[in-house]
Amino acid sequence: MPPIRPTSRADRLDLLLRMIGDRPGVTARELAHDLGQSVRTIFRDLDALRVRGYPIESSRGRGGGLRLAPRWGLGRVTLARDEALGTLLALAISDRVGFPLFGHDIARARRRVVDAFPAEERRRLAPLRDRLLVGGPASAAVRRSYTEPLPECMRALQRGFVESRQVHAEYVTEQGVASWRHLEPHALLINWPAWYVLAHDHLRGAPRTFRVDRFRRVQVEGEPFRAWSRARLLELLDGLGVVLERV
Repeated sequence: MPPIRPTSRADRLDLLLRMIGDRPGVTARELAHDLGQSVRTIFRDLDALRVRGYPIESSRGRGGGLRLAPRWGLGRVTLARDEALGTLLALAISDRVGFPLFGHDIARARRRVVDAFPAEERRRLAPLRDRLLVGGPASAAVRRSYTEPLPECMRALQRGFVESRQVHAEYVTEQGVASWRHLEPHALLINWPAWYVLAHDHLRGAPRTFRVDRFRRVQVEGEPFRAWSRARLLELLDGLGVVLERV
């Protein structure tokens, strides 16, 4: 099998961890061959994973190799802030949308995942969670016209939202008119399956909602803004007659 060559070290570390978990007893030499790296590089990567808290054990002799410590699992996963927020949001949406099967299990899993985060991390996530809003399902017309958003635009919008930084964006209206907007992305709104950004539009000098699949280009600016409170968000949206719930 030809070597797998991840595009970044972070991707390589993730792949290395999965390979050790899937193939207990695999050797550093085998991993070096499969990843197209030197054995020395693999040992450095193993040290980096151990520093991050992953319990990788090694043994010598017949049947030896590398493996994750027994009983290691989800409770030891370490997530970055954006990963943690994405996980909480996905679970919350699943809970909100509802499942005829496994619904109770998803709600319980959500509570356990939230409880697993350190108190300091929960405090950091709380202001962002206040800016994530879930409403009812989208209309039939929206569902018919909604398309897959551009990944590069979503990454930039995510950064602007999480870091409370202004963005310049090319946006196409329902009528097909494109224009550049200077936006402060204050909140994310989900009317499943459609996603919207609630932003202050400097071009209009007022709050506006923008459907995420209509963004064509997004650039994050260096200027920060002060995010609106949840009370302010609800006040702005009250006129739309949308019932929103905290994620």
